[in-house]
Amino acid sequence: MSSIICFEVEGQIVCEREEDRRARELEEKLKQHLGSKLLELLKTLIEQYELEITVNIESGKGVGRWKRKQS
Repeated sequence: MSSIICFEVEGQIVCEREEDRRARELEEKLKQHLGSKLLELLKTLIEQYELEITVNIESGKGVGRWKRKQS
């Protein structure tokens, strides 16, 4: 048997199953964690490499080139 939890979000009452709430919260935490790790990796790459990225705005496709920075 599952529990239903109701709470207020932006002035509206929302009800959901306890399992769904836990799954949603876990997904949000994972997204935040992955986002922060990707940002950390990007910062490291930028410190060590010269990056050149060309993107076609219409298609969303692009090409990236990089080379290690000289010390």
